[in-house]
Amino acid sequence: MTSSSRIKKITIQRPLHSVASEGKTRQKPASITERSSYTELSFTYYHWEILAMRRLLLPFLIICIAAAAIWYVKNNAPQSKKRPSSAIQPIEIDSSVIKTEDLQLSIHSFGQISAKHTANITAQVSGLVTLINPALAEGAFFKKGELLLSLDNRDYQSTINSTRAFLTQVQQALALEKAQVSQAKADWRRLNKTAPIPALVSRTPQVISAKAKVSAAFADYNKAILNYKRTQIYAPFNGRVLTKHVNIGDYVNANSALAEIFSTAVLQVKLNLKNSDLAFIDLPEGPLTATTSLPDVRLEANLIEQQFWRGKIVRTAAAIDQSSQQLYVIAEIPAPFSPANAAKHPLKIGQYVRAEIQGKRLKNAISIDIKTVYQGQFVLLVKEGVVRKQNIKISWQDDNIAVISQGLAVGDRLVTSLLSADAVGSAVRQNKTTIQQKLTKKQPQQSTAKQTQ
Repeated sequence: MTSSSRIKKITIQRPLHSVASEGKTRQKPASITERSSYTELSFTYYHWEILAMRRLLLPFLIICIAAAAIWYVKNNAPQSKKRPSSAIQPIEIDSSVIKTEDLQLSIHSFGQISAKHTANITAQVSGLVTLINPALAEGAFFKKGELLLSLDNRDYQSTINSTRAFLTQVQQALALEKAQVSQAKADWRRLNKTAPIPALVSRTPQVISAKAKVSAAFADYNKAILNYKRTQIYAPFNGRVLTKHVNIGDYVNANSALAEIFSTAVLQVKLNLKNSDLAFIDLPEGPLTATTSLPDVRLEANLIEQQFWRGKIVRTAAAIDQSSQQLYVIAEIPAPFSPANAAKHPLKIGQYVRAEIQGKRLKNAISIDIKTVYQGQFVLLVKEGVVRKQNIKISWQDDNIAVISQGLAVGDRLVTSLLSADAVGSAVRQNKTTIQQKLTKKQPQQSTAKQTQ
């Protein structure tokens, strides 16, 4: 049954049954079935009205709730609570006053120890190794002129004897030719007093040939002696052995490598320099003379324990290193194995060392602790009791200090405490502990001055 038919049925009057009783007419109520049908129709109609009303009110309620929520958010937004300016306390800092001073620069670098003079000992003749000096061992020291190695020389002694005998023979032949020349000249003058003597008669070709044979025999004899001497190898300088390639009983040929040695008179180290440091060192570029001033260098070696060595920058590389695009300088260490350095552990070839090179001396320079420089561009100053940012320009720096060319003036108060960027604009006061420490340092000096007076 549709809803329209239900509504129409509701408008129909309920049927009444007339009952006559005792001369009165009264209406008889409807039966139970009829009342139940009527109640069902009434409930259905009421439920339908409620559903229709909900459909109309639901969008309106949603819009109202959304509008109320927006209004609440706008009128109850969270606000940051700002502390009153009177509650901000000045921060404690350490500071120092900028001043100028004469500054001796030191340029830092590192490098490897190498030998200035090295030599590869090679055999000039072939032969069996019969003797090796104990000084010809890796790491051993030797002196100039000391016998290092000997080869079997018996074949070369035989060659000397045979060449000497042949030299004697050709010398006798030359003497005989000269005697024959004298006899030929005497016979020619007896027979032909005025005519010139022909060359064939005077035996000139035979004499020239005999002289040539004597010269060749003499050269062979000298070569035999030289080869004999080459069987013994002597040290060309005071030095030390790097490597040895031969042992007793080995047969070596000419040009065979026997050992590698180096001179102990001078060691050297090649040091690389940053391009920014080149303007602050007096580099030796020209030929060295007696009046040439060479920069000092102090080398620190830590192979066994910390030790220091003194040297000089003697040369500058002729070309820029292609891999690092930096310039190299060569420092020399004189007499590293002398008795004066006997207490030190000897330097080793290939050992890494740190170098501190004497740079230029700057007049009236402003230098500050590198830790007070922020991002390599600015520092913090105290101006009128407030932290201010100050841009600077650094002309030179190392791991400890920075030389300032622009941005700072004498009398500026530099913040030496480590602060964050948020500290800019904050009020400050000097750290009381730092002030007390400075006063404590000054008091003993003043007391000493009074005692001196």
